[in-house]
Amino acid sequence: MGCRSAVLLAGLLLGLTAPLYAQDRKCDGTLLELTVVEQGTGRTDRFQFSLRLEAQASSKKEALNELNRRLVTVRSKISGLTMGGLVVSAPRNYTIGSKTTSPQRHQATASLTGEVGRTNYDPFIQQAGRLPGVSLQGMTSLSSTDGAQSLQQQLLERAFAQGRRQAESTQQLLGLRQLQLIRIDQRNGGGHLRSSALSRSEGSFDPSEAPKPRQSIRLNLDYCLN
Repeated sequence: MGCRSAVLLAGLLLGLTAPLYAQDRKCDGTLLELTVVEQGTGRTDRFQFSLRLEAQASSKKEALNELNRRLVTVRSKISGLTMGGLVVSAPRNYTIGSKTTSPQRHQATASLTGEVGRTNYDPFIQQAGRLPGVSLQGMTSLSSTDGAQSLQQQLLERAFAQGRRQAESTQQLLGLRQLQLIRIDQRNGGGHLRSSALSRSEGSFDPSEAPKPRQSIRLNLDYCLN
């Protein structure tokens, strides 16, 4: 890869996502357009959790009051296990059953999200699972910033190497001698997180068994063959 391509790779590593050539360079030979996708997983640094809170009563007011009481309990029980603040959605009220049903029941719900470290993965799941009116909707594996950047760099290097191999293979097949990279487009690159199924081992939930954070990168590469 030439000097200019090395500079472009450095730009990609800094997080550029738009096409790196503002104007496509002309190709006087054979234009080869490639799309390369690389995926990989990194180390889990922490987890983002999502809880659903719900309460039922004979009136909307009582359902909301009970929901508030359960929210207070949840906050007190998990406060020593979580990292940073919590995000609580505005409550929603529902009428259970048809209008002809007597007496009608009312339900209030809210969601609560936050983060928990690896060491508190199992204690949090155990605690949240025992609280009335609380259900764990999912745990999403998150990687550290340094870990995500390191994985992105590895994926970029692998994507460029794969694209180069494909271009050289086509070049040899056509009996051509010159190969030049003239365009790089990383529009669809980026990180993706995957929600983990809860994996239980010997009576506890092991964070090392949770699905790891996944990233993918997509490069559109144009080569000029002569």
